[in-house]
Amino acid sequence: MILALINRSSFRISVYRWYWAGNVLVHITYLLQAVALGWHMLEVTGSPFQVGLVAFMYGMPLLVVSPFAGALADRVKRQWLVGASLTVAVLASSLLALTAAAGGASAPQILATSFTLGATFCFYAPARLAILPNLLPEDMVFNGATLSYSGTRLMGFFGPVLAGLLLDLTDVATTLTVQALLFAIGAGIYLRATYTLPQPKRKNRASGNFLTAYMEVIKWLRRERALFALTVLALVFVPFGMPYQKLMPIFVDQVLGEGPALLGLLVGSASLGSAFSGFAVALIGDVYPKGLAVLVFSALFGVAMVIFSLMRDPLIAWAVIFIVGVFSGIFLTLINALLLTTIPDDMRGRMMSVWGMVWGLIPVTTLVAGSLAELHGIAIVLAAAGCCVTLMCLWMLATRSPLLDL
Repeated sequence: MILALINRSSFRISVYRWYWAGNVLVHITYLLQAVALGWHMLEVTGSPFQVGLVAFMYGMPLLVVSPFAGALADRVKRQWLVGASLTVAVLASSLLALTAAAGGASAPQILATSFTLGATFCFYAPARLAILPNLLPEDMVFNGATLSYSGTRLMGFFGPVLAGLLLDLTDVATTLTVQALLFAIGAGIYLRATYTLPQPKRKNRASGNFLTAYMEVIKWLRRERALFALTVLALVFVPFGMPYQKLMPIFVDQVLGEGPALLGLLVGSASLGSAFSGFAVALIGDVYPKGLAVLVFSALFGVAMVIFSLMRDPLIAWAVIFIVGVFSGIFLTLINALLLTTIPDDMRGRMMSVWGMVWGLIPVTTLVAGSLAELHGIAIVLAAAGCCVTLMCLWMLATRSPLLDL
């Protein structure tokens, strides 16, 4: 399978190989920091609420900062925006590493670092995604987008594992130092891949004020009815469906009666399933009705979520969560590829920031879901989330949504 991917894919393009390597390295580092900062907060405060607040502070910039980051990505050289954001990430990680080594880290410092790193991701992500189509021939962009996304999902398995090993074998300060070094290496790889890339010749640049820039995106989406329908589906799939990852500790503890070992295995297996499906999409190629595939596999994701909520045996739950990851990976891989292959270059940065804002809703819906889980139980909350996604897909199929035209 790996050889087939290389022979038929954008891996044949040298600049894309560097880009993919940088993408994988940076994402494993962002995942590493999520574990490291949460653990450091637990050491400093001993408060589960404060640990949750670390994740909340990291996720909030997706709502607050993403719109500005996307507009900027359509005005400046995107490779320089990637480099600048990763440079700030290096500085933030290094400062906290020095503070931790001196034994003086405080909860506000950890929260500020988490917010800063979340903000750097908001600038890095839309610029990094928007630049991908400029690296490849047009007929390779779909394949390149699927491989890029699959690589990031694969790191969803290895990133937390690396963080756990570093924290077990060393300490938080060393782990944060390694994180800063990995950010620096990732930035270097990106610059190696894109340094000589010229500024794309865009028909129009993002112009006018901030609101005008995004009104252009909204008007374009209203004309492209299929992509508008895809965005509507994403507004259900991501905020309602994807918080299951954040709620997994509750399910493992209260329903399965297990501990951290099974928690890591379940979360990692879901990411592994998502990566597997992404590589499969890349291998199959652009030869099927993608809109229908999005709706069918999104509906199956919801059904798998309901089945998972009924699980009481850890081994069976492990198998089911892998399938949940496979179905979610198909949806997320296809939506990334479809956005990158259809959006005009002059507004690609802004559209990818809108996609980031959709993910920024997860901290909010996770807080609501956690509150409902305290009242009604986590199994009911997960089942309800799955039902919401499946019912939305069935409704779009029954009304023959424009999404089916893709």
